[in-house]
Amino acid sequence: MSKPLARLLLCALVLGASPTTRACGYDMAWDNPFQLSWPGSLDIAMATSAAISTDKLNPIPAIMGKEGFSRSYQWLNQLRASLKTTGIPGNVSILLVDSGLWSRLRGKQTLLLQSHTQGPVEGDRVVLLSEAAIDALLAGRLSASDAVALGVMRIDEDAGGVLLQRLDQALAREIARR
Repeated sequence: MSKPLARLLLCALVLGASPTTRACGYDMAWDNPFQLSWPGSLDIAMATSAAISTDKLNPIPAIMGKEGFSRSYQWLNQLRASLKTTGIPGNVSILLVDSGLWSRLRGKQTLLLQSHTQGPVEGDRVVLLSEAAIDALLAGRLSASDAVALGVMRIDEDAGGVLLQRLDQALAREIARR
């Protein structure tokens, strides 16, 4: 095997890419943002646009390609680290509606982040949100409950609202620690 091919395969393994993953907006192969893959995605996008236009959310500059993916991966990893402190088990699929990027938190003792997943697995709790919403959540400008009330985030399959409560707790703890 040639060195360049070996390096490419190693990068794919490290980044969690697989030949069966779906393209997202960061791959620049996602040609129609209105062809979102989960019910409610368009509602999140429209609510985000409305929240930005009424100054309830800060606009986020659109970044495509690997830089955009890197920024989103950092946000998702920060969200994973916050949720890990609550002891909540994985099985959470997250869709960033701006790009169509599906990611998944899995595991029991240790939450692992998988990016470019195919979408939720049966039994997953599903979180839909925009880049502007995840940025505001992690910066402490918006609580998870307020994000849901504003319509810029939605959590499906969250029996009793446990994930929402734990997310609010984890983010508040993270902001207090800063």
